[in-house]
Amino acid sequence: MREIIEQLGIEPGIMAVNVAGFLLLLWLLRKFAWGPLREVLAQREAEVEQNLGQADGLREAAERDRRTLAAELAQSDEKAQEIIARGQQEAARQQAEMIGEARQESEHLAAQGRREVERAADEARQQLRAEAAQLAVEISAQAIKQSVDEERQAALVDGFIEDLEQMTAPDGGDGD
Repeated sequence: MREIIEQLGIEPGIMAVNVAGFLLLLWLLRKFAWGPLREVLAQREAEVEQNLGQADGLREAAERDRRTLAAELAQSDEKAQEIIARGQQEAARQQAEMIGEARQESEHLAAQGRREVERAADEARQQLRAEAAQLAVEISAQAIKQSVDEERQAALVDGFIEDLEQMTAPDGGDGD
């Protein structure tokens, strides 16, 4: 082998120094470059995996929050529908109550009006009786003052009846 090396023009001393330098360079690179570089790469890999784990955790938390919010929104919609339904029922109840109260008030006013009409009719009857009695007294007085025969008495009674009819007529007793 020595002969081949000499034929190629390689000097064994220089080659030994080059190999020793190369091995020294490899040892230095391994000790000072590869070790720290591997540590940095391992740290970076650990950080990336940690970040990926955190991202997965955050994504799962976001999905849970989204489902929770969707459920709360659905529950809020149900509550809103219940509130609207209760409001409509309350409005219908109040409307029915107001209609009932108005009906009662109307019936009360109608009854009060009937009582007023009856009272006015009673007063009118009493007044009519008083006037009829007064007319009867006047007719009697006239009958006594005059000596009347039967024809005259019939005319007086007919006149009295006409006066009564005029007083009880619905147009106020004015006759015509």
